[in-house]
Amino acid sequence: MSTKDLIDALAAGDATAIETEFNSAMAEKISARLDGMRQEVAKNMFASEAAVEEPVEAEEVSSEETVENQ
Repeated sequence: MSTKDLIDALAAGDATAIETEFNSAMAEKISARLDGMRQEVAKNMFASEAAVEEPVEAEEVSSEETVENQ
């Protein structure tokens, strides 16, 4: 299904084909957008886990330094 098919259906005035082609085109666009969003969420999820772990390690070091200084 393509944009050309949608245009052909519009030119022919076939309401059923227009609806079918339009719904197909929208489903393809939504699917592509959702795939992109899934990839972005996955990338950010792993990046945020790494960012969360680093401050914890830094805090542990500063706690140890405080104990050694006392």
